[in-house]
Amino acid sequence: MVQGITTVANTIGNTPLVSLLGVDGVGGRNSAEILGKLEFMNPGGSIKDRVAKYISRQLAAKGIASDTLLIVAGPGNLAISLAMLGRRLLCLIPERTSTDRIYLLKAMGVTDIVRTLDGALPGSPEHPAEIAKRITRQHPAGIYVDEESGEWDLQACYEELASEILEQTDGKLDALVLGVDTGNAATHLSQALKTKLPSVQVVGVEPSNSAINGDGTKNPLAHRWLCEDIGRAYPPRALAPNSIDMWIQVSDQIAYSMARRLIRAGVFAGPSAGAAVAAAQMYARTSLHIQPDTRIAVILSDSARNYTTTLLSDEWMLGHDLMDTPMLDDLQHKQLEQYRAASIEDLQLPAAITVSETDSMQAAITLMAEHDFSQVPVTGPNRRLIGYLTLAAAQTLVDNGTAEPAQPVGKFMLRFDSRPTRGDHGSSIRKQYWLITPETPLSELSKFFEIHSVAFVTDPSRKFCLGIATKQDLITFLARRNTHQF
Repeated sequence: MVQGITTVANTIGNTPLVSLLGVDGVGGRNSAEILGKLEFMNPGGSIKDRVAKYISRQLAAKGIASDTLLIVAGPGNLAISLAMLGRRLLCLIPERTSTDRIYLLKAMGVTDIVRTLDGALPGSPEHPAEIAKRITRQHPAGIYVDEESGEWDLQACYEELASEILEQTDGKLDALVLGVDTGNAATHLSQALKTKLPSVQVVGVEPSNSAINGDGTKNPLAHRWLCEDIGRAYPPRALAPNSIDMWIQVSDQIAYSMARRLIRAGVFAGPSAGAAVAAAQMYARTSLHIQPDTRIAVILSDSARNYTTTLLSDEWMLGHDLMDTPMLDDLQHKQLEQYRAASIEDLQLPAAITVSETDSMQAAITLMAEHDFSQVPVTGPNRRLIGYLTLAAAQTLVDNGTAEPAQPVGKFMLRFDSRPTRGDHGSSIRKQYWLITPETPLSELSKFFEIHSVAFVTDPSRKFCLGIATKQDLITFLARRNTHQF
């Protein structure tokens, strides 16, 4: 291997430890030093990369080929890590898990994915272990990878992580805060750290309604939460007694809101990390042992990039009431209050200049160049808006010979249509049209510009193109209102 080039597996571990006191809601009056162990910076995006590496080593030591089917149950991070290391998988993933990890697994070539019931209790037919047993009977050569079974030796895996934390903190650590799911990380990290630092406190974090630290008498159907990767409807088998010195339950709203604050501070971690950081802040504010030099490390288990349709979606967060009051007020201001019910009509746009689909490419290029336009609306029969042409695309097509200057615009324009279809060099490309009229609120136009660069304003019947709006028009409007909230 060329010097300086390594394998993906060799990049697992040695993740950074960073201060979190700059995160909104973490610093301030709190005198404790709160540090985040960025496990989401492993190549597969989570702490499970470490587990997958050690499981893969043990499989290889047993002579088990990489194409042997592994049945893996869990929220998806371990499956992603094992797939990253070249393993063939059948995945059992709870319904609660967001679709983002499903898409990623499919992109990695994993097609056998079974959704399992949230909160299914051990021994029930719906529990992942029972489903896995049925599958292994159908695939006798398959191997069920159960982190809680004790079959896999993960002690060295977490001793390695504990050594990193001790080295990065120079052996000065007062508390470790981490979310708990299988119990392996909590058990082994607690043992490894307490061997070196007997006084260190290990704080376990679980969602509200989780039953890891409960008596098991609560109705299983009541065990419902949205925060992924932590919590159980029953105590996990791999969690050793006395591994956790203190338990803190965190609501979904607090977990997701803190995760958003982490993202704003440049720490791209997921909801379970938000729960862990919020718990660390609660611990720092309420513990009687906190001194000005207290140092708390927090495990930030996985990446926010696993939650594009949930954590990173304002609409999903609003729909599930996961934004706390300050965050909700800020979003409402940005989406509504800064525009004060203004519509596109208030932008005072100049009248649109259009070309016909029968006009030549050269005529369209000349028109855009003369008026300093970057795009021009294209009309069809009865002057109805049917699409648009950009100057950059038109000039490139003519310059490289794909389009002749005398050919009609309609052959190369981007055509609006309700049916998105593929195009080629010889035909127009279709694009779904979003109706925008002078009455469209600027708050909706702002959301439109999150995806698109230009808006074509028409009458409600889309018969006439009345104007062209860009994000710069919004910025100019807000500047006229003496606000810097773009």
